[in-house]
Amino acid sequence: MRVCLGDVLRTIDGHDAGTIEWMLIDPSSLRVKSVVIRRGFILRHSLVVPLSELEVLEDGNTAGLVIRRTRAALDEFPEFQKELYTGELIQRLTGERTSPFYIPQWIPPASLEEPPPPSPEVVELGEIVRTIDQANAVLHRGAAVVTAEGERVAHLHDLCAALPSGELVSVHVRYGLPPHELEIPVEAVSSADDGVLYLRWWRTDFERGIHGQ
Repeated sequence: MRVCLGDVLRTIDGHDAGTIEWMLIDPSSLRVKSVVIRRGFILRHSLVVPLSELEVLEDGNTAGLVIRRTRAALDEFPEFQKELYTGELIQRLTGERTSPFYIPQWIPPASLEEPPPPSPEVVELGEIVRTIDQANAVLHRGAAVVTAEGERVAHLHDLCAALPSGELVSVHVRYGLPPHELEIPVEAVSSADDGVLYLRWWRTDFERGIHGQ
């Protein structure tokens, strides 16, 4: 059984749990560790569900994915705070940011001047957040797909992982206008980062994949 972006999960007591909108991937092993489900229509919120909490429930001739929790127990999962997983919170805590480009004799406005150094407590908290960020690559539909030479050639359309291992088993991307779909071999994926999937393929390999369909 596999779990994919866009899958609708149900609770163990038969209620709608939410739709998978994000996947948290270990950048070193490229294995999915957790999925993020979006709940609600008006007061929408997202929950982080470890892959170990998913199971296949068979009902007659059909099988579906369920979370090993009742609807009442879903809120025991942590809220998905995107800034915690993507480094945005580190910037808020420590003031880290990209330096402005250099212009001779240019005096930056006050808004670009270096902020005062953070306190030791904030620095320690920033390191904890950095560890969480570096241990998770956050991917979603629409994430950039980048070739070995650093060129963005497509965006992620679908991503599937095996249960319970979390190993990637299917990668589909879309490219061009109007958009066309292409399946990327899992072995062609080299690494992942927040919002970016990197390929071992060069641009020429990607084009061969297109023409080889």
